[in-house]
Amino acid sequence: MRAREQQLRQVGALPLLVNQDGGVEVYVVTARGSGRWIIPKGNLIPGLAPHEAAAQEALEEAGLVGMAEPHCIGTFEFSRRRRGRETHCLVDVYPLTVKLQLRKWAEASQRSVLRCTLETALSLVDSSSLAFLIEQHLSPHLQSEHPRQARQPSFTSLHAC
Repeated sequence: MRAREQQLRQVGALPLLVNQDGGVEVYVVTARGSGRWIIPKGNLIPGLAPHEAAAQEALEEAGLVGMAEPHCIGTFEFSRRRRGRETHCLVDVYPLTVKLQLRKWAEASQRSVLRCTLETALSLVDSSSLAFLIEQHLSPHLQSEHPRQARQPSFTSLHAC
C-alpha cells in the first residue's frame, strides 16, 4: 500500500429474489459518485453484526427489506479516490433474501436500482472481482447454455470472511 493510500473494511449485501419460475434475480444499485453498477455496501455499523449492517445498507440504498445470511460468501476489493487520497476497500459480502422493496427509501433520489437476471447483473457490475464473486456464488443458477469465460481476478477471496 502506498503512503497516501488508506484501507477500509466494508460490508455489502448481495440482494437475491427467487422469482415465480424458481429463477434467481439480483438487485444492483448505482454508486452515488460514479453511477457505476454495484451492490449495496457501506461501513460497519456499531452495535450491528456485519450481516445486519449489510441488510441495513440494502434498505438505505435500494429500499430492500429482507433477511441477510450470517455467513460471508467472500470478499471483493476496489480502490477509490476522494479528495486526493486513494482508499483501498475490502468488502465482505452477505447474501440477502429480498422479501419486498419499499416505494420510498433514504437514498431513492441518489441512486438507480435494477432487479435483473444473474446474467444481466454480471454484465453490468463494473468490478471484475465483484462479478467473479457473484458468478461463483450463483453459478448453479446461470441460464446460459454456453460456458462463460472464467473471470479469476487474483484479488478476490471466496473464503469465509
